[in-house]
Amino acid sequence: MKKIIFLTALCCLYISLTYSQSLKSSVLTDLPVIFLKKSVSVHLLSDQPVSYLNSSRSGVKLDQPTDGLIRVSLADSTSIGHGDGVLTLVSERGFVQFRLMYNHPFPDSVFCPSIRIGPEDWKPFGVRKGKLGKQELKGLACDLLKSTKGIFQTREHRYGIKARLNKIGTLGDYIFIDLSFYNKSNIDYDIDQLSFSLEDKKIAKATNSQSVPIVPDVSLFDTGSFKRLYRNVFVFKKFTFPGNKILKVQLSEKQLSGRSISFPIRYSDVLDADAIVY
Repeated sequence: MKKIIFLTALCCLYISLTYSQSLKSSVLTDLPVIFLKKSVSVHLLSDQPVSYLNSSRSGVKLDQPTDGLIRVSLADSTSIGHGDGVLTLVSERGFVQFRLMYNHPFPDSVFCPSIRIGPEDWKPFGVRKGKLGKQELKGLACDLLKSTKGIFQTREHRYGIKARLNKIGTLGDYIFIDLSFYNKSNIDYDIDQLSFSLEDKKIAKATNSQSVPIVPDVSLFDTGSFKRLYRNVFVFKKFTFPGNKILKVQLSEKQLSGRSISFPIRYSDVLDADAIVY
């Protein structure tokens, strides 16, 4: 009886190990392959900064000349035999893995000196809630900018400057606001600041009004000067305000007699925002 139990346990252990090795092998073969040769580097061009990189083999050298450029090569030691390894890269968006193959008898035609890593290559770390990285927010803001669906309403027009609210989008704890300013004058507009604040919708005489500045977490582009058009997407941490308040957008010029233009965003505009799919 003991012999039967022992043989059964041994058989189960063998099946478990065989299945585990088969599973690891199938996972490894599913990864995209980077072929490495001695004295030749492979460069990975990432669409966003890489915060962590690791190779499962000590004979593989990794360095990162810039945030989005990774150089992969074999160590100078001539004792390195052929083998396989796994390269892992991590960014704010997620992670990507490659299978490393080196010193195999593969033809030169399969060797690729540069490989691009795009948005579709990153695998997210499961479903994340809460804070997103700056690069992720900028990527989402860029996607919103490209979208043809939106409000596209002129909210103010003075001093030859026209202000337009293009779109409002929401995702989780974030609000995205897409704005445009058109300069119809022949004088370039040097931006002093573009500010956001919560204001009273109607200010009665002899009443103290309260203004609360709202600072965006991220802007897609830097502010500067523009000749004809300035467009930008601003990302805010989610906020709410009552119906008797408005979100005031104000653009001011650097000159002493600078042109200033402002317009309100109503809370109903925020409530009608489009959901951003991520």
